[in-house]
Amino acid sequence: MKKIVQRTKRFEKCFGKIVKKQQLLFLKKLDWFLVNEFDKRLTTHRLKGKRKNEYSFSVSDDVRAVYTKEVVKNKEIIVFTFIDIGTHSKVY
Repeated sequence: MKKIVQRTKRFEKCFGKIVKKQQLLFLKKLDWFLVNEFDKRLTTHRLKGKRKNEYSFSVSDDVRAVYTKEVVKNKEIIVFTFIDIGTHSKVY
């Protein structure tokens, strides 16, 4: 199955605000994510409430990346759209 990663303008803006070390860590974890979205090292989980159609994974102890997932079955494509990144208290 083909996987496509997109990033919103909001994500790009927030990504630019986190420290370089966290940016590099996100890129490393994104590689793991693309191999297995639910890799135990990522602690990926579905969000609740108003954000029930969104998912999150841990970049570090306090930094989270929030994304949505769309499966296009007839073309066997998964589109991951990253919508936010930042500290736990900021993104939730």
